[in-house]
Amino acid sequence: MHAQTWIETLNRLRAAERPCAMVVVTELAGSGPREPGARMIVALRPEGGVELIEGTIGGGRLELSAMEHAAELLQRPQPTSESVAYPLAEKTGQCCGGKVVLFYETFPWSRRRIAIFGAGHVAQALAGLGSYLSAQVRLIDAREEAAIVPALPAQRDWTILCVDHPEEEIDSLPAETLVIVMTHDHALDLEIVARAIRRDFPYLGLIGSERKWARFQARLAQRGFQPEEIAKVRCPIGLSKHSKEPKAIAISAAAELLEVFERPRPR
Repeated sequence: MHAQTWIETLNRLRAAERPCAMVVVTELAGSGPREPGARMIVALRPEGGVELIEGTIGGGRLELSAMEHAAELLQRPQPTSESVAYPLAEKTGQCCGGKVVLFYETFPWSRRRIAIFGAGHVAQALAGLGSYLSAQVRLIDAREEAAIVPALPAQRDWTILCVDHPEEEIDSLPAETLVIVMTHDHALDLEIVARAIRRDFPYLGLIGSERKWARFQARLAQRGFQPEEIAKVRCPIGLSKHSKEPKAIAISAAAELLEVFERPRPR
């Protein structure tokens, strides 16, 4: 497979958000079905398993075994690379008596997503750091755009959704979304947090003081939430709690979100 071909194939799969893996023959002892440098790209099927997208490492049982192993690696949320040696014997459908080493590299294409409930000063400042976080950011607010203060910038690389009941949007968020609650209404904050606790998001943050959080914990407990459920919420947000200036809070929160993105999720 020509270098330009596999690069273009990976780009196409990335654009389609299809997790995939590249398998490369890196070593060959004795005779084998393909020479070092031969590669193939496989991608996950929506219904499970993988399918061959481009190239070949020689077909037969060896290629099938490689595809099965690639499918196992693609179950991991983080990118993975490893080398595996295969004897070219009856187990792999070969009778060459040699050995081949395959290098696997996976591309989960897990897109970073942040949902910010609220579109005020801190929300807009944090959304502006989306490119720094390499994340898709969406602001969700109960107000019409014209009523939001400060006014939304004309040029922005994040999206906004204005809906009557923002808390209902929680149910449709992808599981890997990082959620931050900072609306203009404490009662609405509580409704959103209560709904979000029932989802296993990697991060659920609530802007506010320790006093606000103490009130929220009491109200959540009154609703029947257990301590371990309430503990899912991060409040106050951010790595630093020394400034109330919106941009400083946004930078502190962004640093915390970056740590979450870089943290391996449980398998």
